[in-house]
Amino acid sequence: MAISKIKWFFIVFGTVYFLESIGGFYMTSAVVFIEKQFQIPSRLSGTMVSAGDFAYIPVVIFTSYFGGKGNRARWIGAGCILISIANFMIASSNFLFPVEHANVTTHIPSALAHQIDRNLVNGGFNYTEHQWLEQLHPLIDPENKVVMNYIGDEKSDLLQKYIEYCHYHKGSDICARLEKEIAQKFPMTDAKMSNVRAMVALPYGFCHSMLNFVRSQHYACKKDQSTLGPFMMIFGGLLVLGVGRTMPFSLGLPLMDDNVKKQNLPLYFCYSFLAFMFFVKILGPVIGLLVGGQLNKLYVDFNPPQGLTPLDPMWIGCWWLGFLIFGTLLFGPSVVLYFFPSDDLDINAPDELDDEGNVKQRKRLNLVDRHIKKDEQGNALMPETVKDKVNDFKETITNLMKNKIFVGAMFGRIIDVLAFKGYFVFQAKYLELQFGVPQYRIQRYIASTGIVGFACGVMLGSVSMKYFKLQGRKAAAWVAVCSLVAALISFANGTVGCKSVIGQIGDQIKLNGPVFDGCRDDCMCENVPLYPVCDVNGNAHYSPCHAGCAMGWKNYSIFDNAKANVDTLIFENCACVENKVKEVSRSYCRTDECEERFGRFFMHQAFGAIFGGLGVVPGMLIVLRAVPPEHRSVSLGFNGFLVSLLATLPSPIIWGKIIDMSCLLWQKACDVRFFYSDSVLEIDFFRLHVIYGCLRIFSLISDVWVWYWASGLKLIEEETPEEKEKEEAEKLNPKRKESFKEAAEKVEKTAYELDQLIDQRGS
Repeated sequence: MAISKIKWFFIVFGTVYFLESIGGFYMTSAVVFIEKQFQIPSRLSGTMVSAGDFAYIPVVIFTSYFGGKGNRARWIGAGCILISIANFMIASSNFLFPVEHANVTTHIPSALAHQIDRNLVNGGFNYTEHQWLEQLHPLIDPENKVVMNYIGDEKSDLLQKYIEYCHYHKGSDICARLEKEIAQKFPMTDAKMSNVRAMVALPYGFCHSMLNFVRSQHYACKKDQSTLGPFMMIFGGLLVLGVGRTMPFSLGLPLMDDNVKKQNLPLYFCYSFLAFMFFVKILGPVIGLLVGGQLNKLYVDFNPPQGLTPLDPMWIGCWWLGFLIFGTLLFGPSVVLYFFPSDDLDINAPDELDDEGNVKQRKRLNLVDRHIKKDEQGNALMPETVKDKVNDFKETITNLMKNKIFVGAMFGRIIDVLAFKGYFVFQAKYLELQFGVPQYRIQRYIASTGIVGFACGVMLGSVSMKYFKLQGRKAAAWVAVCSLVAALISFANGTVGCKSVIGQIGDQIKLNGPVFDGCRDDCMCENVPLYPVCDVNGNAHYSPCHAGCAMGWKNYSIFDNAKANVDTLIFENCACVENKVKEVSRSYCRTDECEERFGRFFMHQAFGAIFGGLGVVPGMLIVLRAVPPEHRSVSLGFNGFLVSLLATLPSPIIWGKIIDMSCLLWQKACDVRFFYSDSVLEIDFFRLHVIYGCLRIFSLISDVWVWYWASGLKLIEEETPEEKEKEEAEKLNPKRKESFKEAAEKVEKTAYELDQLIDQRGS
């Protein structure tokens, strides 16, 4: 049997609604890597994330007002087309402002290129080359200054002694003669230059002054570099996205609310299309975070530097690919929804007859709000002049602001969103620093505990509402208790923290200040990137360079594919390690305690999410039923306006500033600081959740307010005028049948009595 156009409409609408719900939370998984790629501090990224609210705020009220009086399906389709375009704009910033690759154009000393070629490419010490340098040594250094001033291991080869001597005696004749002799004996080639580029591009540094000097020259700040370009491109994309997202929720919920039976509304939230709407609002973020977690395993350009893994703080995931995927998937169904046929979707279907032989009324979607006034053709009646429209709009808003239940519920939602939005945006970044866990795992845990737990709470809340017959004050009390429990659980998370590797580095900052000189002055580690490693005792070092590790690896090489296994990446000959095993490695860092507490944190979050979800359905129904039916779209739009203005807009900025204030050490790149240390953040870990929990507790004031005024509020017994007429007719028909039967019985009884009377008289 062919699917009717009505069912096709629900399929298209559901697809659009689902894909639209994914995008907002996918941005949460991407913001950390956008910061790293374009070197944007959290306070600016918080402003960037709030860009959608800059556009959402002035548009949402007018969209809900005028869209509610027009074809809501077309408005929603247009909004989702804008969201698709916004995704393309955000993704394009990766191509317009690509990651800088190591392409060394500065002067490369021949001594450095020769040492890399000899020690790392060709397998180590070469006796013939050593003998050649020993023979030239009296000519290059007649006074033997290089050997006499060397303070390292006497077994080091002569070339390394020369390199360290030249670090302290830049411009000396000895260094100039050495460079000239090596350039003649071992001329520079493209292969050697390529090897130097590969070493400079590594995500870590060695204790090697010449190599680190070339690195610092290459990565020196260039005047034409700026974060303004990518910032404005992403900001503009989020502005467009903010305009687009005003339409699906403020118009979509009333659209579905008009097309299902009100007597079973709570169960429809779980088992019908209204349930699907809320379910996709939960499933969408889950999909967004899971997809983000998988894409974040890929490097931003699919070609990560040798030795860099998702475990490293400097890893940049392939965040832009998700925006391309979701934008492409959303565009097609949105266009179909925009051009969907009119309300009479079953116009060509054959007539259906009821039990009495009458033609049934054709199925019809209420794309235009069925509660507003309409003309004879079914078109919405709109005020004719601009002045009348403004007055009608003002009157509608005034009526809403006089509604005590609506105002109380809106105030509570503002406080909740102010607490949650910014906290959630930076949660993944914060957990990475606190527990030392890679982003893809964090996104997976957030999706599988927080959002899935919230989804379970929503479904349980729907069933509980039907089972316990929650109405009026009873429903408001349910919402208040659920919010209180969720807030208390957030305080419990404040007690869960650990000392990660970066936390240990932060302890070193407390003792020694924000300076990491290492134990050797000739290493030049000032501009070496963060790459935390530990010795065999678990003591943390900022990088292999700061641990005093010589250039090279143990059982590993970027120039030998057979040894290119990052799982065994161990640095050896580390002069600053205070034990007999002069080695450091990421695998030596102890993570057992953090792993256990990481799991406990998300266990708490899962329970908090369940209790948070339990109050969603009754809370939403309280808002819907507290206002006149014709004002539902405007109430949702006005609610969204104030929530965005007072909560979602400032929240990421405020929380970004809180995170920035917790920083001990900033890694600078073109005067932009973007590295966080969480030794102070562990103290703030409790403070962070106290701030969050206190805001949630404060919102309970509004729940009490709503409870006080919610007496007598009916949530699940709203009926349409047509349903009331039908019900009255059904009640009336049995009475009519009964009256006819009684009259017939009376007639028969009277006839019988007359017959008896005649018989008696006749006898």
